[in-house]
Amino acid sequence: MIGGYASAFENTRDGVKVQLEPAEFSGFTDRLSVQAAGRNLPDVFWMPANTVTSYADSGSLYDLDKLPKGTIDFSAFDTKAVDSWRLLDGKQFAPVYSEYSPATMIDRTAFSAVGITDLPDDEAWDWEDLGQLAVDYAKAAGKGKWGIANMAAFYQHAHLWIRQQGAEAFTADGKIGFDQAALGTWFDWWQRWTDAGGVIPAAVTGGKNQWTQTGHQSGLYLVQLNQFLDSQAFSKGYDGGHELVLAKSPEVAGSGDDYHFKYYVRLCIAANATDPELAGSFINYMLNDPSSAEVLGIASGVPSNPDIVSAIRKRNDPAATKVLDMQARIDERPARARPEPPLGGSGWQSLVERAADDIFNGGVPIATAVQNGIDKLQSDLDRA
Repeated sequence: MIGGYASAFENTRDGVKVQLEPAEFSGFTDRLSVQAAGRNLPDVFWMPANTVTSYADSGSLYDLDKLPKGTIDFSAFDTKAVDSWRLLDGKQFAPVYSEYSPATMIDRTAFSAVGITDLPDDEAWDWEDLGQLAVDYAKAAGKGKWGIANMAAFYQHAHLWIRQQGAEAFTADGKIGFDQAALGTWFDWWQRWTDAGGVIPAAVTGGKNQWTQTGHQSGLYLVQLNQFLDSQAFSKGYDGGHELVLAKSPEVAGSGDDYHFKYYVRLCIAANATDPELAGSFINYMLNDPSSAEVLGIASGVPSNPDIVSAIRKRNDPAATKVLDMQARIDERPARARPEPPLGGSGWQSLVERAADDIFNGGVPIATAVQNGIDKLQSDLDRA
């Protein structure tokens, strides 16, 4: 499944026929889980960052090292990067097609319309600066406007937050790498700036926080870089069109300088694939052929192959260029390793999402909601 499409392969007289099966992302992981249980996965599919270890351990993924040498060409990639993609005893189950970092998106048109033209320096700002900017916008814009929607459930940015404190979602040996205090301050930030008037109350949005749902009410958004193109395209449809710009994510005051990280979008072959070598050739095309840029561009993030990135840049799409430039700026910063979630670790995302819902919709105290989530995640790890 590439960018939301499952792929099946069939040799024909004239070449190879690729069958694509559409799948909405919201139900994608559930669909994969059902197919994996029935040993009926598509021949090739893409794998979200938090689940690949579990699928590899369950025997659902094909070990690409078993393919004939040269089926997949990794020569365009840094050797250390390719080795870092390996899982479970160093096996290459899931090479990285694309990657993306968390960032912040600012509606420059909306800010200019309320007289705010002096935006913070994103090389130096912290989360308090972001909160104050949200309040300033809300006050200037007036009733029915806020600085930002409540995005406490956005687990990528929660992950960034705890890394800025020197913690991790998981340690290298597969243990939970944060405590209640480290994650609790994330939710505390959203509560404080909601109380200050800068964050749209959860009761107003009804749990909706996508830019397409709340952009007309706010001027800021936390984004994963691959979302930017859709957001920019959508924003052109209201009020005569808005210009969106990207900024680096703010820091927790006193952060070190190695907290940046990227999420991976991986390509996998099912263990039950009818023709693994043919499927491997398709993965090789996606990883290496610049024409694949015409298929996906940066919809799933920035391709890991620099030749494909160059092909995208040559298209001179302004929005894509903003994404590539921002990722390049982030990549200039040091970044310590981000351990992959261990077996049972896919619940990290659910922990953040459930805690946010319990806190802002259910009235559960922050410390209680976070600790309940940690206990549930530990239970998942123990069972795995």
